Amino acid sequence: MSDIDLNKIGNILRSRRMEKNLSIRDLSARSDVAASTISQIETGKTSPNLLTLKSLCNALDLPVFSLFMDDEITNVRLVRHNEQQTFIRNISNGKALIESLITQGRNEMWGAIIDIPAHSDSGTFAHHGGEELVFMLEGCIRFELENYQAYTLEKYDTLYYPNYIGHRWTNNCDEDAKMLIISTSPYKF
Repeated sequence: MSDIDLNKIGNILRSRRMEKNLSIRDLSARSDVAASTISQIETGKTSPNLLTLKSLCNALDLPVFSLFMDDEITNVRLVRHNEQQTFIRNISNGKALIESLITQGRNEMWGAIIDIPAHSDSGTFAHHGGEELVFMLEGCIRFELENYQAYTLEKYDTLYYPNYIGHRWTNNCDEDAKMLIISTSPYKF
């Protein structure tokens, strides 16, 4: 476990303790962890076990996972319009469905804006892990969830579904449509 940054963990715990105006003895009483152990953890001199971290984090109202989050993952990312990765999702009735990824880097979710020409569709039902949220920006589409009902989505409508349910959409209208889609599944194209 040489990848664990003991100083970072200690600094996070000390900062949180101080935010809550707790002394090391106060935290010891709340967490049932010896004050000397807390001091060693906060100074990065000892490697605490998971139960000790859980006790300390519970006493500090701090999620345990926050101690191990990669700085690169927690960074805020801005993607300018001209930096979005754009590609053809598929061809339907001779028209290209254009998708622009609006997130970049390692993320817990990805987002895309999909331009859907009139009288085109996404193809066969897609199945994958995670969850998706669809938000209609322009136009209207018929959104089908396999073994569920079909939904007509119009401007500003939102639809959420788990991705294990097969999903596809069709634009039967005479106008182009545009939707924002956010998904927690890894994106492959």
